[in-house]
Amino acid sequence: LQSGVERELGDGKAPNGLESLGSLYFEPVWLFVRDDAGNDDVPDLEGKRVYWGHVGGDARAAARTLLRAYGVESSPPNPALDQLGPSEAAEALLAAEADAVFLAGAIAGTPVRRLLAEDGVHPMSAQHANVFTRIHPDIGSLVIPQGLLGLAEMIPREDVRVIAPAITLVADEALHPAWVDLFLDAATSLHRDATLLSKRGEFPSEDYTSLPMNAEAVRYYKQGPSGLRKYLPFWLASLIDQLIIYGLPVFVVLSTVFKGIPVYLEWKLKLEFLEFYKRLTVIENASDRQERRDHYFAELDRIEAESANVRVPGLHLPHYFELHQYIHDMRERMERGW
Repeated sequence: LQSGVERELGDGKAPNGLESLGSLYFEPVWLFVRDDAGNDDVPDLEGKRVYWGHVGGDARAAARTLLRAYGVESSPPNPALDQLGPSEAAEALLAAEADAVFLAGAIAGTPVRRLLAEDGVHPMSAQHANVFTRIHPDIGSLVIPQGLLGLAEMIPREDVRVIAPAITLVADEALHPAWVDLFLDAATSLHRDATLLSKRGEFPSEDYTSLPMNAEAVRYYKQGPSGLRKYLPFWLASLIDQLIIYGLPVFVVLSTVFKGIPVYLEWKLKLEFLEFYKRLTVIENASDRQERRDHYFAELDRIEAESANVRVPGLHLPHYFELHQYIHDMRERMERGW
């Protein structure tokens, strides 16, 4: 799993050999400020005591990306705040020990919900979120409506627009297509239902990702599970696929062999019959038939006996009987003296 803003410090290129299988859910980034700090927009944070989020987290990456987009020079994190966790940073903001804190996580996350309910602090709405999402296609823009976390307490107190990086399912480009289907089946089962931040069926999605999409994943989003997996359990569909992959070439070879056997037998039979007809032609064209009459009668008997031992398929019986009829006719002509 990877969030797009985790790559904001790099050159913007996709890591070698990695592809996206789709985005799974939003992880909104909240910017809370003190009411008395005079912070109305991101550029106002320059020189203030800001908690950037814990090291390596989405909040810190989003904070640096935001400042860069606004052209604000990113100063080093405040050493006193940099060692804090999200809950401790929220306490520091409430105690006026910090002017702003970046927090990332679900809307019902403990530090986020507490700050939404407290007086003296408020979430800063992302005024140019639509521009920011054009620059970073793997980041969404969400409006958190007033009272979403509690109408009775009216939390939040007003509509808040936040930027929301999408958590992406990342895989090696050499991943087998069958695994792609399995991963996306699991992702669909886990993330297709509606949440406070997304509609039913919005995730998993091929949107909100900056990595190149896996080709099999694109097909999955357009057509669903491949082939037989639409109708059969995975193990059975995979078994049939394997039989097709490995059995089809064997079937083609055997089919070719079996088709060749009748052709070979027919060719062999024709050669045998041709040999008989050559011997009959010798008798037919002989000039000494009368002098060697007994010899040629014996030859006809041998040809007839040998041809009777030839195994003739039913389809070629007419040729067999034609040969024997020819032998019979030749014998009669020789008896009449030609």
